Order: sequence, then structure tokens, then C-alpha cells
Amino acid sequence: MEAKEAQCAELIKLFAFVLNQLRLYSDKHPAAQLAGRNFSAMLQVVLELGTSVVCGFVEGRLVVNDCFFDTKTSGVRAMLNLCQELQIEKLIFEPGSDEQEVKAMLNLMALPPKTVEARGGFKKVFEEANFMHIRLGVARHHLLGEDEEVVSKSKIRVNETVEEGPLPQKVQKTDRIEELIEHCIKRNEATIEFDADRIVYDLERRVQESACQMVRRAEDVGMLRRIVDGIAYFLEQRLSPEFIEKGREISLPIYRLAREYRKAIGGVEVPEDFKGMKEELGGILERCADSIKLNVLTRAFVESGSDPRSLSKFLRTREAHERLREPLKERLSSLGVSQKDFEQIFEVQAEARVLRRARQANVTPEELEELRRIRDHFEEELARRVQQQTTLLERGLGRALDEKERVDHIIRNIGEGLVVVDNDGKVQLMNPAAERLLGIDQGKGKGSLISQIMKDEHLLALAKGPLRDNGENITKEIEVSSVSDETRRVLQASTAVIENEEGKTVGVVAVLSDITKQKKLDEMKSKFVAHVSHELRTPLLAIEESLGLLLGGTAGGISPDQEKFLSIGHRNIGRLSRLINDLLDVAKLEAGKMELHPITFEINDMVHHVSETIRTLAEGKGVTIEEIYSRGGVEVEADADRLTQVVTNLLGNAIKFTPEGGKIILEVDTDRLDLGISRDSCVSISVEDTGPGIPLEEQKRIFNKFEQGSNSSSQSVSSTGLGLTIAKEIIELHGGKIWVESKEGEGSRFSFVIPKRFRNGARKN
Repeated sequence: MEAKEAQCAELIKLFAFVLNQLRLYSDKHPAAQLAGRNFSAMLQVVLELGTSVVCGFVEGRLVVNDCFFDTKTSGVRAMLNLCQELQIEKLIFEPGSDEQEVKAMLNLMALPPKTVEARGGFKKVFEEANFMHIRLGVARHHLLGEDEEVVSKSKIRVNETVEEGPLPQKVQKTDRIEELIEHCIKRNEATIEFDADRIVYDLERRVQESACQMVRRAEDVGMLRRIVDGIAYFLEQRLSPEFIEKGREISLPIYRLAREYRKAIGGVEVPEDFKGMKEELGGILERCADSIKLNVLTRAFVESGSDPRSLSKFLRTREAHERLREPLKERLSSLGVSQKDFEQIFEVQAEARVLRRARQANVTPEELEELRRIRDHFEEELARRVQQQTTLLERGLGRALDEKERVDHIIRNIGEGLVVVDNDGKVQLMNPAAERLLGIDQGKGKGSLISQIMKDEHLLALAKGPLRDNGENITKEIEVSSVSDETRRVLQASTAVIENEEGKTVGVVAVLSDITKQKKLDEMKSKFVAHVSHELRTPLLAIEESLGLLLGGTAGGISPDQEKFLSIGHRNIGRLSRLINDLLDVAKLEAGKMELHPITFEINDMVHHVSETIRTLAEGKGVTIEEIYSRGGVEVEADADRLTQVVTNLLGNAIKFTPEGGKIILEVDTDRLDLGISRDSCVSISVEDTGPGIPLEEQKRIFNKFEQGSNSSSQSVSSTGLGLTIAKEIIELHGGKIWVESKEGEGSRFSFVIPKRFRNGARKN
């Protein structure tokens, strides 16, 4: 069985070789004739072993008389590609096939594709030849059952069947490398019609881009292999014969294509499984270039009458000289060149190369010998230093890999979720904690588009937010659900823009924290405060009304001391009621249940009414209030009660912190322009005092719950720290903004701006 397989393997090798020679030379050429005779002789040897020789092309393998050969066997790849192009499924040689009939069949298979297509396809051309002992068939195969005879390791049998009619031919015009890549990807059955000069120009001028396209267009390893195999076959079998016939050399750009392919597949963003195919698929392109060069060498040698000098211009470099030595030896041996003659040819080439260099340098033999000694010493020293630098690089690489492993270990094990997204929206890093928090399968996050793994409302917080906020750090909350939607988690996303050394934005990094428990505690606290405050309002109201009746004399006369103590109690009950109201307002805001009731009213009248109501309190402290209005009779649409609450709070704070003899300026501007709020003119209200002022570091903090300026303690002014928080929320519900301007020792100015027409999304009643 082994002898049979060896003979079949040799038959395939000679079959591919003779077809290659016939595509390079005419059938009258000595090289083609010798190759044809060798194949015919081997065919007769194999025919003597059985009744016929059956060559079937099944599932990417070549079957010869039940012997299976894959692409690792010499000549198989070329035969499979050619037979696929000619749509040959099975070729049968029967006893009686003589050398002339075999040569005629080989000449048909070697016809240019355009010629075959013009004559109606290979099957029609074959039928017209009317061969007596060679025929075509259709290869059909099936998997053998356990009780059937096993004829191969893969359990595939090739059955002989009746011949079928020719298949319709398709033609696809291809002039660019990108089009060839697309042809390979789609496994297009169409015959390729191409402009050879245009493709070679494309290959020479755009070799780097072509190599990158081969890698970039592949979706998986199988497609990458298909692209490289297809390009190599086209360059070797379809493109090169036309140029070799003209004596042109096109192997150099293919060598460059192999080098650029290795560079492209070693890129940072290339998948790891692609990188594992770097040498294997790069070797296919190099072998393609070697095969073309060998064809050029063989043709030049034969046409020169076996003159060794004919090889000189193709073997100028030492690298080409050594790498092609054995393949060229095999090729020339098939043309009848002996081992001794071959060695002499290469010695002549080596000597010619040395003499050529000597002549170019114009040196004597002694000087040449000295140069050789220097060269050898240089090569030894170079090898030593390369080894030394390689060792240093390997150590540095080892340290870098250790550091990377430590960083990766830290990122994988930190409790917070970490997500890095580039400018194209692709996830570059997502640690296991982030995958758990976002409900993503392990390992599925990295490399995916962020839009494919997250909901739109989450994208705003995670990816898009920072890019629209001028690169500032942002903290937002997002809510995620489980697959069954039974459990929900609240995440806090802290995002920041990533910039390169040139200050250009290259992506976004986000840290995700699970604050579900914290949110639940906040909700419980708010509900508790609201419940307790609500329960306290009824008894406090009853106490306040009772004290009022006593002070009014309804229950009878009271002494001066009684009136004094009752007044103190009445004032503190009022303070306590206001505190409870503030707590209830905060609870409503936190729960998102505060509703606005917008109406149309005159803004100046509302502000003046608040000023008059609170003026008595200011005068009792020796503080004056000055009112400034830009113009009168301006109507706005807003919640009048809530705005009254805001203005009252701002005036009340100003009176608290303004010392005796101080002054408060209440200003209303009904023509304020603020495009961030409205394209139309807005309403601005400000309260300026002559108090102690607020330090810069506290100016943002005072709008938080239960916060107040540090200067308040020195003034012995008590406050809950809720008034400004409520005021800020009310103004923002109106679609406006509130802020403070202050310097220590120079007073403070609180201002807010709202649109004249209510436009917020709050519910109107």
C-alpha cells in the first residue's frame, strides 16, 4: 500500500509540474516535452497496478485510486486550484492511454482561461477532443457505515458516475488587489478576467495597503487562509505565466507582499489567533514567489542552451542563491541536468558573484581575501552583539510582561468595574467586575461595540457624556436589570476623557460602582423623614393655634410674664413648622414627586410682595432693603408659590447674615439674555447683602443638603442647611439655574435665572 501511495504521489507531482511547464512554454519546447514524457511514463507505471487511474477532487483533497492526498503533498494545491477553475471533478485514465493522447489532454488543461471560456468551457473543449481512453466524471462521496469497507482514514469513497453536461460560465472583471480579495472571500465561481499590467502596478505601488487589506477583510482564521491561498494561486498560476512569457520578473513584489503581510498580522489590534498564522500563511506567499522565480530561472536556463550565466541576473543575492538551491536542483534534474553539472553551475554563479563584486570594487585578490577576513570578523562581531542585544531585549520584555501581568491581575480583581472605550465606540478593556455589573457574559465585552452591549440610556452616562462635557470628569447614575428583569441594580458611573500626549481625545475611561444598597438606604431615610415630619405637623399645628389663641386673649387675660413665655413658644413652634416643611420638600425632591403648578403672573408684583412681607424683620435688625426693577408689567409663566418660597429664602438668609446697619439690594432684570436657558429673554432675580461673605471653596458646597457657610457659626446664626438645596431644585425644575458670587469680607450675591415661559418636563396640573 505504501508503494502504491508513493507512486500516486509522484504522479501528482509530475502532473502539476508538466501543466506548469506547458503554461510557461509552448508544447514544442524541450522543457515541456521532457516533462510530458516523464508524466506519461509514470502514468503507465500506475496503470499497470490496476484497471485505470481515477483522479477525484473531493472536499479540498485529491484522491488517486483510493489514495488520499492533502495540500501538504507537492503539487496537490496547484492541481486542486486548477481543477476547481476548470470545473473538473474527476479525471479518468484508462489502459491504452498513449503518450500522444495524454499530451493532447495536457495541452487542453494548459490552455489560457480566456481561450477555454471563449470555446464554451473546458467540458465542451474536452468533448470536442474525443479522447478514446481519457474521460471526465462527477465525483460523488458518502460517509461509510460501520459495516462498510473502509477505504481511507477519513471514510470517504469516490464513486464513478455518468458524465454531466457543461455548467454555465460566469465572468468577473478584476483589476485591483482588493477585488481579488473579495473574490476569495465570497468563493466566487466566476471566471476572472483581469488586466495583468494593472494588477502588477497595484501590487508594486500599493503593496503595504494590499497586505493590510488581506488581514483586515478576514473575519476569522478560515477566511484569512482562504484569502492568502487564493491570492497566491492567482499570482502563481494566472498572473505570472503571461509575464514570464515576456521575460519579466514579478517575484520581487510578491516577496515584499509576504514581508508586509507579516508586519500587518503582527499589529496591535489583530486577533491573537490570526497572529498564530503569521509564519504559515506568510510562507505560502514566499513559496509562491519562489515558484515564480524558479519558473523564470528554468525558462532562462533552457532558452540559453543550458548556459549557467543565464541565471546570474536572477541569483544576484546570497539569500536567493541559498534558498532556491535545492528547488532549482530538483527542477533542473527533471530537465536532465546531472548532480555534477548542477554543482558546477552553482560554483560558476558563486564565483561570478564574487568576481562581479571585485570588479565593481576594483580590488586585487589579496585585498579581496583581506576583505573576506574582515567580513567574517564583522559577521562574528555582529552576531555576538545581536545576541547580546537580544538577551537584553528578552530581559526587558520579561520585566514588561511581568509588570503587565501584575497590572492585569489588579484590574481583574478590583471590586469596581472598569471600562475603557475608544473614539470609535469599541471596548478596549472591561474587567470581570464591570461585566458582572452590566450583565455581560465573561470575555464578551472586550472588542465589542459599546452600542451592542449597552442600552442607549446607559451610553449617555458611560460613553457619550464626557465627550460632550469638554473632557471634565463626570459622575452619573445608571440603572441596570437582570435578564429576567427581576432584580435591578443602580450603578454610579464616573467617567473621564483619555487624551494622548498631543492633547487629542482618544477614548473614555469609566469606573462603575454598585450603589444599590446606598440608594435603598437613602430611600428608606427619605421615607422615614417624610413619615415623621408628616406625623409631627398635626400636633405642631394644634400647639401653634392654641398658643395663638392664648396670646390673643381668647381664653382670658394673661400676665406680662405669661405673654413673654407664650411668645417665645409661639416663635419656636413657627421655626419648627418651617423645618418640618423643609424636610418634607426635600423628601419630595429626592423621590421625584415635587410637582409644579405654573400660572401666569406679574413677576415684579410677586417680588415686591415678598419684600414687603419680610421688611419688618429686616427693620427690626436695623437692615435696609432696596428694590431695583428694570421695567414694570412683565408677566411670566411659572409656579408662583414656589418662586415666592425661593425669594423668601434668599431674602431671609441675607437678613440673617447681614450685620446691623447693613444693606440688602433686591434686583429684578426682566431682559436677561442666557442662551443656555432660552433663546428669548429671561428673568433674573438677585439678592445682594453686605454680610461676611462666603469662602470660594464653600460656594458650591452650600447648595448641598444640611450644609452652610463656616461664617455662620461666628455670627451665631442657626440654620438647617436645607433652604438653598430646596431653592436650587425648584429653580432647576423651572429649567433655570442658581449661583452665588462672593468674596470674604465683601458680602454675597445670590442670583437665579428662569425662562419667561415654563418649558421644563415637570408635570403641569
